[in-house]
Amino acid sequence: MKYAVTGSTGNFGSALIESLLKKGVSPSSVRGIARNEEKAASLKERGVDVKIAGYEDRDALERAFEGVDKVLLVSGSEVGKRFDQHKNVIDAAGAAGVKQVIYTSITRAESSSNILAPEHKQTEEYLRKAGIDFVILRNNWYTENYVADVEYAGQSGVIATATGTGRVASASRKEYAEAAAVVLTGDGHSGKTYELAGTPWGYDDLASAASAVFSRTVVHKIVSPEERTAGLVAAGMDEGTAGFYTALDQSIAEGTLDIESGDLAHLLGREPRSLEETIRSLV
Repeated sequence: MKYAVTGSTGNFGSALIESLLKKGVSPSSVRGIARNEEKAASLKERGVDVKIAGYEDRDALERAFEGVDKVLLVSGSEVGKRFDQHKNVIDAAGAAGVKQVIYTSITRAESSSNILAPEHKQTEEYLRKAGIDFVILRNNWYTENYVADVEYAGQSGVIATATGTGRVASASRKEYAEAAAVVLTGDGHSGKTYELAGTPWGYDDLASAASAVFSRTVVHKIVSPEERTAGLVAAGMDEGTAGFYTALDQSIAEGTLDIESGDLAHLLGREPRSLEETIRSLV
């Protein structure tokens, strides 16, 4: 069996390859698809079969997928371009004779008002109609997303957001990667959509976790969207990026990442780590 992982030098792709190797998959059975040969050098050194192909290069992708049985399509990072990139990957996989495409999506992609959801919804819809076997992994937020906020809170004592009382069902990137490796190397997942999530937590819980880690009082301060944007700009972020992060906060306030699901625990064979435990391992 030959497995291909796109975005293989990125945070999630590299974590997934690590999970595959830890499961005993031979490095030569893993094909890492990367944009940059230099960045992929460490994978080559470990015996991983590396092919160079960007998400925009349909022909290179098709060549890279030759002889591959299953492709793990790690969603792209370029918001606004991702659907076309994902379509290229799916089309190339089909043309190369790949048996199954596994895609990393977002929580409740078909109905979510999250600013990142539309391209995931488009990709899911396209994949379902592409004539190739598929599995969809709807990953909630990575707990790693909060490391900078927690570290800053260790000094300031405050985590300021426009998330209101919204909750997030995050888990660690490593746990999502472990679950993806289970699906990639296993059977019985065809056509399934998994809502992968940890235990939902609110930002007061994040502040409590930061308090425990730093042995000091940290509080969650709810601010308006305007205050949130202004604070991010004051910290050095440009207006467009600050507005984007504020929109993410607002989507969390709307409950887009608040979900209770046992799918991640089912695939892992254990409960995901708690928020505090994960934060302690990251900070």
